[in-house]
Amino acid sequence: MQKTKLTYTLLISIVIAFLCSGFSSKEASIVQYDFAFNLAPTYNSNLVSFAIVATRDGKVINKRFISEASFIRQMSGVELSKANSDNINYFEKYELTDCFYKYDSIRDIYVDGYNCFRLTDLWALKYGRNPMCPQGCTPSANMLVKGWAAQNSRPSWPQLQILQEYGVIYIDDMFYGENMFRLFSDMKDSKWINRYVNAGRSNNNRSKS
Repeated sequence: MQKTKLTYTLLISIVIAFLCSGFSSKEASIVQYDFAFNLAPTYNSNLVSFAIVATRDGKVINKRFISEASFIRQMSGVELSKANSDNINYFEKYELTDCFYKYDSIRDIYVDGYNCFRLTDLWALKYGRNPMCPQGCTPSANMLVKGWAAQNSRPSWPQLQILQEYGVIYIDDMFYGENMFRLFSDMKDSKWINRYVNAGRSNNNRSKS
């Protein structure tokens, strides 16, 4: 009788452990939604693509591309978003200055003119010169022409290594979630920009020697 009771107790323990393991595994596999961008051109020829990505266990399993305007509205918490169900203003949370994202579509300018790096200029991480303004072009007002990359169409290996600190492997991979916000915050710092630009210059100097 005692042996039967012991066997029964052991079976119950195994079942409970199995169920708890199953719940833990399910909980760890919950899909999370994050804001994202990458430096691959869009179908309408923009140099930066914005998206909402679905991730599970730290891996992107799906992505939905959205416009820059929708990206800004959702990040500001004024537009319904799976990536921002609490309507947080992430620009304020990460202390990103107004001219980083606030755009006056009527006057076609950013609110503070051109006194800081802008969301629309993220392409500078990938290109040495704005592809929308090749040699000989006449830049439009407030257009950033010179990028930060070592080459006209790609960063150097040391520059890519810097970007890999933010969760990507290749230059066209998605920056998303906390890594993306950390990149945005770091790009406010002129020392970070100089580090990135100088990584490209030092690589070019080694190539010439």
